[in-house]
Amino acid sequence: MPDHMPMPTFLVAGAGRSGTTGVVEGLRTHPGVFVTEPKEPHFFALHGKPAEFQAPGDEATINRVAVTEREAYLSLYADADQPCRGDGSVSTLYYHQSAIPEILAMNPQMRIVIILREPVDRAFSAYQYMRARGFEPEESFLQAFESEHVRQEAGWHHLWHYESMSRYAEAVSAFLAAFPAEQVGIWFYDDLQADYEGTVGEVLRHIGAPPAPGEGAGVPRVNISGTPRSATAHRIIWAATRNEAVRRTVKRFTSYRVRELVRRAALRPDGVDPRTRGLLAPRFAADLDQLAGLLEGHVQRELPAWVTAAH
Repeated sequence: MPDHMPMPTFLVAGAGRSGTTGVVEGLRTHPGVFVTEPKEPHFFALHGKPAEFQAPGDEATINRVAVTEREAYLSLYADADQPCRGDGSVSTLYYHQSAIPEILAMNPQMRIVIILREPVDRAFSAYQYMRARGFEPEESFLQAFESEHVRQEAGWHHLWHYESMSRYAEAVSAFLAAFPAEQVGIWFYDDLQADYEGTVGEVLRHIGAPPAPGEGAGVPRVNISGTPRSATAHRIIWAATRNEAVRRTVKRFTSYRVRELVRRAALRPDGVDPRTRGLLAPRFAADLDQLAGLLEGHVQRELPAWVTAAH
């Protein structure tokens, strides 16, 4: 591979279901930013080995799109002439033990973007996302949550790890230890909800993109979760998700934003019921206490209440 092949300069590393797709779509509005297609090639997490996850739908999703060989990954940037180049793989944060050494080997100046979300809400959003796609077999969020260990042993990929992916302190600590503080930017789902365009602007400055007219504007809410409004529509989505020919045809003739608007219309947003939250929230208290200690010296703005409540 030629030495002048463009290299990534930033990574939107996670956490999953915390608004990373919204951030990536906002970054794409800037003329100086290139994001890979697929958005999540999972290279840094899974490099050097094939993706062979075993959960429902994994063969048609992560196993199909993961790019785990270095040359194949760098070829995703072959036509990128923008100064800011990166991907949006949320597995990078979760599999930090394998990701960080590979990032440092490829580009020690890499800019890291981390987005975090209240852990129970993040887990519930991941569950609803998998249910809406037709992959999650459990009708009960709590039952699915408690099945994590069995699923991990069976080789189900990271997004199925509802509890583990909502623990952030170890991964954040590892990134802060491996990279200079100015290279690791940390935001929150709450920031995106309160001021989407302003937050995207902050992320753009962090990755080195200068201000540009219209940056972050006109991006619909993406990858939202919720309960299907119609059982019939849900069955159609399930069937389409499992049919590769249908998936390719739909992607060919529609834009991402059109598909997202259709998907949003089919879902009714809802939240975690108080009883379930009361059962699950205490499990994350120690992790959030540790996270708060890490972030108080790194994030130069007020932290969300859910981060500091246990600190």
